[in-house]
Amino acid sequence: MDRDSVLFFGDINVDNIFTVDEIPEPGRDAYSDQAEMKLGGAVCNSAVVLSGLGQTCAILGAVGDDIWADIVHQELTNAGVNTNFICRKNEKATGLIFIAVIPDGERTMFSYRGANTTITPQDLPEDLLNNIGLVEFSGYAFMSSPQKDTAWRVIEMARQRGIPCSLDTGLDPVIHRPEAMQEVISQINILITGEEEAKQLTGKSTHEAQISTLIDAGLEWAAIKLGSSGALLGWKGGLTSQPAFPVRVKDTTSAGDAFSAGIIFGYHQDLSPAASLTLANLLGGLATTVYGAARISSEDVMKYMTNTGRETEPGEGLFKEIGSSLSAM
Repeated sequence: MDRDSVLFFGDINVDNIFTVDEIPEPGRDAYSDQAEMKLGGAVCNSAVVLSGLGQTCAILGAVGDDIWADIVHQELTNAGVNTNFICRKNEKATGLIFIAVIPDGERTMFSYRGANTTITPQDLPEDLLNNIGLVEFSGYAFMSSPQKDTAWRVIEMARQRGIPCSLDTGLDPVIHRPEAMQEVISQINILITGEEEAKQLTGKSTHEAQISTLIDAGLEWAAIKLGSSGALLGWKGGLTSQPAFPVRVKDTTSAGDAFSAGIIFGYHQDLSPAASLTLANLLGGLATTVYGAARISSEDVMKYMTNTGRETEPGEGLFKEIGSSLSAM
């Protein structure tokens, strides 16, 4: 791998996706006219998108000793993601998620975290960070031990080497482990979170106040996803907001993960904050046009920018800045 590879640590899952007309009441049935099985887990989804942009990536995590693990390895390998740091465990099966998607694209998830929670600090190889330029964590990695202990050990190793760290909180970790999320924020460089999560983490009601509070906590960048309303990205002394891109939504399952890939790419490749947020919104939008986790290439991004011809505020030339960076990969 290149010295500037990105390492992802969080849950590794296999998603089972069903389209349904509605989420039934208890005791009722729901019928699906479409079902798919795909690689899942926020860090896997983000890594696959980032790899599609030409960025080398690796995954750290645990899977079971089962057929689902074989699927995970094959899918990640096909996407160009390094799987050398994924360990197999006998205690539990590979993580599984069952996702019901209703017609407007919203989804309900039923999750079995399985082997993800069993990874230990002893599973970390000595050369884990030798070629890593940034580490991205999922908030789920900090919910329970020994996975939580392992995540903190990786942060410690990264800080010792001066490697920046990023966190995509997810909603449930903020709801169930708010103190843990607050503690992590004080030790990382980039935070990617949602509208409800930002409110809970900061206690502030406005997005501007939320960004300001997060930056004052020591973050370099803080991004808040606003769904169809776009997103905000703040840094010390600055704030930019960008609208969502117009797309035909099929499934929102991996939109946030694709958004995170855009923020990571922008930070890691020294794009301006405005260009980074524009790319993140574009990737998030493209991810909603397919069912399940998206596979987005740099060619897909370039094609969309060419076809829309849209320049975003503030400033001009954001598409050009993004295009130049993608072309250089």
